[in-house]
Amino acid sequence: MQLARLKTWLGVTLVMTSALVIRAIADDKPSKVNQPSDAKTKTSAEKKPAAVEKAPAKKPAAADTAKTDAEPIPAKREAAAIKFAQQHHPELAELLGRLKASHPEQYTKALRELDKTRERLEKAKDNDADRYAILLREWQLDSRVRLLAARLTMSSSEELETELRQALTERHDVRLQLLTYDREKSKTRLQKVDEQIAEHVQNREVSIGREFDRIKKSAELRKKPAAKPTSKRSGDK
Repeated sequence: MQLARLKTWLGVTLVMTSALVIRAIADDKPSKVNQPSDAKTKTSAEKKPAAVEKAPAKKPAAADTAKTDAEPIPAKREAAAIKFAQQHHPELAELLGRLKASHPEQYTKALRELDKTRERLEKAKDNDADRYAILLREWQLDSRVRLLAARLTMSSSEELETELRQALTERHDVRLQLLTYDREKSKTRLQKVDEQIAEHVQNREVSIGREFDRIKKSAELRKKPAAKPTSKRSGDK
């Protein structure tokens, strides 16, 4: 039973973003705060009536968000997300399968996050295939780090710590690779801008003259058709 819970938890930790994890922890904290005595409860109830009235106003938004996260996504998107995981993160795909059987709601939430990641990476692929490859590797390593961190909280070993350090090192290097790649792309863009600036400076008078002539000719052509229809109509009469 404990092993099953561990696998489920690892699956959620692996897929969900840090924002969702933090939110889940925050939601659990109020129930774990020291229980107030009857006297303290009465005092807080008497002193803070306004807080009690304001609380319900905040709950619907959180409830709607939770409801949306729990709603099943279209089958086509689910299949695409699972296929993406199978291709690029087999361990994640296996954990999702176990999560679906044991905790459907958590599976849906995790799948939504995976689908968002898939969509974001595929857009990056359309824009720049080389940058996409780096982003994909960063995501794989990021998931690996979260998984190892989750395992480390359950049991510690030198082998596990070595794996975690190696994953962190690889992720650090990949992020550096991404920054270096973006810098080089920026250099290329700046070089093109510099070339355009130089061209504008060098061809200033020529460009202005060409644009002036073009506009003048266009204006003259527009005047001629307007005069002809008038003469024809007067002749017909």
